[in-house]
Amino acid sequence: MSLNHLLASITLLVSPLAAHSMDCIPTPHRTTGTHYEPVTDQKINVSKGVTVRGRILAATDCTAITNAKVAHWQAGEDGEYVDRLRAYLFTDTNGRYEFETEWPNLFTPHIHFIVTADGYRILETQWIGSKRTNLIEFDMVLQKR
Repeated sequence: MSLNHLLASITLLVSPLAAHSMDCIPTPHRTTGTHYEPVTDQKINVSKGVTVRGRILAATDCTAITNAKVAHWQAGEDGEYVDRLRAYLFTDTNGRYEFETEWPNLFTPHIHFIVTADGYRILETQWIGSKRTNLIEFDMVLQKR
């Protein structure tokens, strides 16, 4: 058996275990902050330079939540909150969302989220970063009502 064949066989054996061992602890609530305003624009990309993506999952069994509304807002490169960086989008059939924005240039970089989905509690939370990056991966886990 070749090394490549052996590695492929191990991957096939381990992958299902990894998928079922995912820890689906509900995402903690974090304040909407003092800059909250209703998010009324549906669009995918609000700026350029940073891709934000993740999945919206159910806490009960780690299944993807389809058509969840993911609203987001943030400060921009200049450190100011502006309306053009407020938007919402919906998850796809795999519970995935993705949008492009700019770096939230604050002392503690963060992006605010409100996630809503039928049958689930509303989630108000934040992604909080530390160092500049061009890819933010942020899964969120919702609780049933």
